[in-house]
Amino acid sequence: MQRRIGVIKYIFYSSCLLMAINCVEPFEVESAEFKSAVVIEGTITDRNETQRILVSQTFPLDTVLMSGVSGAGVSVRDSNGGVYGFTEEETGVYASNAPFAATAGLTYSLRVEAPSGKTYISEQVPVPANATIDNLYAERGFKDGGAEEGMFIYVDSYDPTGASKYYRYEYEETYKIIAPFWGPADVYVISGLPNPEFGTRAREKEEQVCFNTIKSNTIIQENTTAFDGDRVSKFPVRFINRENYILSHRYSILVKQYVQTREAFAYYETLEKLSGSESLFSQLQTGSLEGNIYAETEDDENAIGFFQVSTVSEQRLFFDYVDFFPGERLPDFVSDCSFVSPPTIVEGGASPLLTSIEFGLVKFYEDYDTANNPLNFSEYGPYLMVPTICGDCTVLGSNEVPDFWVED
Repeated sequence: MQRRIGVIKYIFYSSCLLMAINCVEPFEVESAEFKSAVVIEGTITDRNETQRILVSQTFPLDTVLMSGVSGAGVSVRDSNGGVYGFTEEETGVYASNAPFAATAGLTYSLRVEAPSGKTYISEQVPVPANATIDNLYAERGFKDGGAEEGMFIYVDSYDPTGASKYYRYEYEETYKIIAPFWGPADVYVISGLPNPEFGTRAREKEEQVCFNTIKSNTIIQENTTAFDGDRVSKFPVRFINRENYILSHRYSILVKQYVQTREAFAYYETLEKLSGSESLFSQLQTGSLEGNIYAETEDDENAIGFFQVSTVSEQRLFFDYVDFFPGERLPDFVSDCSFVSPPTIVEGGASPLLTSIEFGLVKFYEDYDTANNPLNFSEYGPYLMVPTICGDCTVLGSNEVPDFWVED
């Protein structure tokens, strides 16, 4: 399981934001009635990789909603007696000391000792069946009865043994960013006030083409219990509106399919339902969300969360905007890119150009030619500039090409 924000943590933060935006009447919380709870989430897989467990603590809403727990002791034990230790790599995130993979036929249990000395354990969890992604593909289509047009990312999967049935999906999408008003040169400061001077020179780093990666942060599940056969067919893992600028150039998505137990599926299904409820915070206490983690010695101790073992399969997909929208305009860029020409110096001795450069507000596009340029500024300087986000792609992503990236 790669490093990611836990589903539980996401639900808490997003629900808090939604309530702040949508509630018509003030939402009052009596802190005295809110019981703090330990929140534990973890998935280990059948891949030989560094496994991770998340440990957090909830608090009343008038203080901190959720905070990672530091200094916990975390371990996983298998039914053969093997013990896998975990070390804290950042607050609340515990990584296995060495890579390991869950083995079919064994069961696994989680043990977490909090800094307070209280210990939490999970039930014994089996390794589920394995089902691979047969096909990952994109199609142009409409959503909500034609209200939105865009790209659907679909998954097909099939388990001929019929033993998988319960699936959860995560994705990582990576998209190419091209600065729309990039130029090969940039402005630099030769001297500052009171007599500012400037020059241009070749850019020192790649700022035209970048890449950004975003991980999914919602619960995406499917089950085949009502189907004829254990087959996932054309399941929409992701929809992207055609106006979303992340589609503008080249787009890639890595989809991971987790086979899980019926109990894990039910847990995340309930969590998803609670996340849409205004009473989430009062409901999300011990007993309201049936997990499989318990206090080892205190029955009334609050503990929320789920420990699961999953088998995982993944596929990656690439496509370009022109593959599905040939000859059509690209989505609008994420920001307005109006040209400006900050004066070198103005009455009073200030230098708008110097200030704009020092604060990283603008990037050079070309020399400002007052005779030929139709932009007739009332005040202007020697250069035509654009907002930094329009001329420097590193504002939105990394200029390092991902190892997996291909152009064909």
